[in-house]
Amino acid sequence: MTAGRGIGVGRISTFAGILLGASLAATAAYAGEDTCPGDPGYPAATRVATVPTASGPAYGNMQYPQTVPLGPKEVALTFDDGPDPESTLRILDTLDRHCIKATFFMVGYYAAKHPEIVRDVAARGHVIGTHTWLHPNSLRRYSLAQAQREIRRGFEAVEAALADSPAEDRQRLAPFFRFPGLNDSATLIRWLGERHIATFSCEFGADDWKPIGSAEVRRRAIRNIASVGRGILILHDTKPRTADMLSSFIVTMREQGYSFVQLAPEPESRVSAAAASDALIGAVEPLAVADIRPTTTVAEPSLEPDTALH
Repeated sequence: MTAGRGIGVGRISTFAGILLGASLAATAAYAGEDTCPGDPGYPAATRVATVPTASGPAYGNMQYPQTVPLGPKEVALTFDDGPDPESTLRILDTLDRHCIKATFFMVGYYAAKHPEIVRDVAARGHVIGTHTWLHPNSLRRYSLAQAQREIRRGFEAVEAALADSPAEDRQRLAPFFRFPGLNDSATLIRWLGERHIATFSCEFGADDWKPIGSAEVRRRAIRNIASVGRGILILHDTKPRTADMLSSFIVTMREQGYSFVQLAPEPESRVSAAAASDALIGAVEPLAVADIRPTTTVAEPSLEPDTALH
């Protein structure tokens, strides 16, 4: 390059100095207390999207007209079917490392079997919803009374697991419910709504309940999110393949400009739900709940959905 057409050593040095200064400034900012220690360059806190639960709205455009208040390229991570003593703990550690908070829809049977994991999920700052007691693949096949009991026992199990936790952690049980297999019924949605319990579907899944590898779960999650642009993602914290791919998935999504949002109920939602007639969820106070840990006579729940919705 000739001198007449070149940039010149002095200008190169000046430009390099500007870049170095910007880099040092960014590094200093990343080192601040608001930056995630395990994932530098990203925030230490997850944005919270507060969700109304009064009268029991149903969220998620895969099935319902309305969804949660998310901006472009915002994704709410939700996990179904746990707690699991292996995969849930791995997922919690990954979320901690990336400073992400999520929402866990728990099966009551497993909450009663592993109450220490329920307490751990709450203590780490995640929101908890419920997913019935035994995860029947379709509540539509149950009598109304049987279906209502399945839902009620799921809430009771999580409340019992959190009974000795600090009030802040007990508050993390939200008036949130998700139908197993996403197989809802209008009658049950109305029944939940009368008790101020919101129903959650999704915008996309990753098929992690299918017998596919972790790389394929990751690929499908990224593809499905890109096709919509924002929304609620269903994953399953009982699946090792989900735990295997989660960190790489988070890194890739962030590199593509996405951010993660935690779903949480509006303030006083728990109070309203607890005050409802025939409430499904109690107020945040010391509970006198009978021990409902499962016995050996209780059948293991089925965790495979009837449909391919998630």
